[in-house]
Formats: sequence, C-alpha cells, structure tokens
Amino acid sequence: MNRKQIKTQTVKNNMGRIASGKNLVDVIGPKDENVLQMRFDANQFPASAAFVYFLDKVSGNNLIKDPEDRLDWGDQVTERMNKPLINIEMAREIREASDAAFNTEVGKYLAAKAYSIFSLLLLGDKSFIGNLHLHDRFILLVTAPRHGGSYLTKELYRAVGVDHKTLPASFAHDGFPDATLQWVRHDFLDGSNMIQRTIQQTAEWLTMADWYFRNAEKKDGLRNIPKKGTKMIFAAPFFREILGPAAEWIVAARHPASACLSLLDKAGGMPADGKFPLLPRSSIERYVLQSWLSEKVLPEEVARMDYFDAFLHYWKRYYQTMAFNGLFIANNRLRILPYEKESFEGYLREQHARFDSGLDPEPMFIKDRAKKEVPEWVKKSAKTLEDIGSCWQEYQVVFPIDIVSLAL
Repeated sequence: MNRKQIKTQTVKNNMGRIASGKNLVDVIGPKDENVLQMRFDANQFPASAAFVYFLDKVSGNNLIKDPEDRLDWGDQVTERMNKPLINIEMAREIREASDAAFNTEVGKYLAAKAYSIFSLLLLGDKSFIGNLHLHDRFILLVTAPRHGGSYLTKELYRAVGVDHKTLPASFAHDGFPDATLQWVRHDFLDGSNMIQRTIQQTAEWLTMADWYFRNAEKKDGLRNIPKKGTKMIFAAPFFREILGPAAEWIVAARHPASACLSLLDKAGGMPADGKFPLLPRSSIERYVLQSWLSEKVLPEEVARMDYFDAFLHYWKRYYQTMAFNGLFIANNRLRILPYEKESFEGYLREQHARFDSGLDPEPMFIKDRAKKEVPEWVKKSAKTLEDIGSCWQEYQVVFPIDIVSLAL
C-alpha cells in the first residue's frame, strides 16, 4: 500500500459532535484509483463530555453549569457525593455548549488540534510521539479510588508551580481518559469501542495538557505534568508507549478496609441493609459494579452482596490488573507508596525540593478507624492481601503488606 498522508478539515459543529464538514480525516495517497482511501466522519468520533466542558470554559462561554465548579477536588477533609451520571438535561447542555464553543476561534483551534492528535495516535506517528517525549515528562498517580491520589496529585501540582484550583477535576482526576478491559461499554452518550475511546480521549487530554501547561517552567528541559490516572492500568502498554520513557508511575497502596470506609464517607454512608446498592451513588460505586459486570455478574446479583464483599472484589481485581496488564514489566520509573503519612509526605518533600518550589507539603490527614470500627473487614482482607503480595512478586514488585496492614 502506498504511503499515506493525513489531512484534517474543521468546518462546523453539529449536535455536540465537533465535525469537520464532509470528512474529519482523509487518509489519502497519490491520486490513483488503485490506492485505498479511508474516510472517517466526525459523527463516528464524537468529542467527549470532558473535552466539551474544557472547550466551554476556555472559550469563555460557561454554558455548562456544573456544581462541582465551586468545589475543590483537592480537599482532603470534606466528603461529598460525586456528580451523577449524565442525564438527558445534561446531555442537551453539553450539545449546546459544544456548538457554541466550536463557533469561537479558540474552540475551533483546540478541537482541530485534538482531532489532529487523535489521527496521529491512530497511525502511531513516531515523529509526533517522539517529539512529545522530548518536551514533556508526565508524572502519573496510579491509584485505586480513596487511596490518597487526590492529595498526591494536588501536591505535585504545587511542586511544579501550578495552582490545582485552575485545573478542572476532569483534567487532573481519575476517570479521564477512559479505559477498561472491556471491548465496548455502553454509556448514555457513547457506545464506541474502548480502544477508540481511550485513544481519542488521550488525544483530548494531551490537547488540554498542552493548553494548561503552555507557560509552565521546565526542569531538565521538560515540562512536568502530573495526572491522577486510576484507569490507566487498563491500557498500560498504550499509556506507557505514548507518555514515554521519562514518565514516572507512582502507585499508592492502601488497606481495602480503610479504603472502603473512605468510600462510604464519600458515597453517603452504609446502605440501611448493609448491601451494595443496585443504583450507584458515586462514580466509585459505579466502578465496582462495572468490575463485577466484566465477569458477567449482573448488578442485581451484586446488590445481594454485603457492601464490603463487593468492594473487596473490585480492590483485588484492580491490583491484579495493575500487575498483569503491563504496568510493572521493565518499568524502572515505578514507585510504590504505602498509604501512610511518612511515605506520602516523604515522597512529596522530595518532589518540592526537586522542582525548587520553596514549599512544604500540606499535612496528610489519616483517619485511623478500620481496626476499631470494622475489625471483621480487616480479618476478611488478610487472604486478599497475601494473594496480591504473591501476584506482584511474580513481576518482581513488592506489595508493602506489613506497612499497609498497620496503616488502618
């Protein structure tokens, strides 16, 4: 097949999908009838809600009224319910915001840039990827939810000289870019396959990163861009390849009993019957249900389980996936931090000194509750902790069982 060339044309937005006239991307070769041409319409690649939210803010339109705008995602102390799943009203708001943003110069520019990066990632363009590695160093906080990742991420932004409050949670936080081990996961607005979704949302996130860090000071000739990446374990080989050999991978390890108590604080408390809710009250409870569903266990069946039993399965699968799905293999920039004050604050002091921030890390708040409040959960977790220790050992990585077991 003859050499191909990418051409991106951006003209008009339609129904919240950043479109490009007749075609988004033309893969073309010489004008030869025997050369295969591939044409992708933008309706097949709708912009994500997170990226539309970004365009809405950057364009100055501010049409999306998100109550979390007024909240601090880096707040360690106050527990709140996560925002609900996208509903019909929110979907309408997103479509309108997308249309309006695209009709601004900055919105049009950033949309075209995101789709151009998407096409380059789809083609595995070595020049683009190599150039990315020469300009940016990514510091990835790979943690299960309620494992201190938000605190670490906030402090890393402080270390590199960025006010975390200027960054939306969708940019800095767990769920974006999306990734799972499933091929297709049907959401309210998106039924695309996960490979497509992960690659496209990575292109969108890289566009956002370049915008937010466009004036960032460099260290060792690189911009330093932290990111909490809970879902990156589900596509670890892809993220490691794209984000490059300079990327640093920080894994927080917390006892499942403590993490589950923290989740209950976030989600609004233990359900009256002690069972896992059929309808998730937060994004994290949705992650738990999705984990079971990937093993063909329906939400109705999970709703008959004790809350902690359902969560413990998610916790175990998360750390197993981290090991077997490519994050650990030949990764000499991997660091494991047990969830305890000395480990977290010690690591952060190193980073503040490394980037010459002149700051000390804010204190880490830990609630020592699990042994007192749920000793049965602590006992039930023992075998799971041993299993994860053995699993990680297969990949020459030590799971800090002793420290994690004391940090309750």
